[in-house]
Amino acid sequence: MVERERDREQHERLFKAASNPVRKKMAEGIGSGGITRDELRRKIRDITDFEFKFNLDFLIAEGFVVEKDGKLYLTEDGVDLAYSG
Repeated sequence: MVERERDREQHERLFKAASNPVRKKMAEGIGSGGITRDELRRKIRDITDFEFKFNLDFLIAEGFVVEKDGKLYLTEDGVDLAYSG
C-alpha cells in the first residue's frame, strides 16, 4: 500500500480512530464491500448498542465511513484504518 501524504490533523484523526480497538474492528468489518448496519452489528457482538452507535457515528463524522443507499463503505482514510498494522 502506498503511503499518502497527510497533514498533522489527518494523522491525529487516524491515530485517534486506530487507537480505539472497536473502531478498528468496525472498519475491518466493513471491509472493501458495502455492508448494512445490521450486518455489521451481527459481526460485532461484544459491545453494547450504545457503543456500537457511538463509534459508528464517530467513524462517519470523521470521514472514515460513508453510508450510501443503506450500506456502509470505507473512504480512503477508512481503508487506511482497516488495513493499518
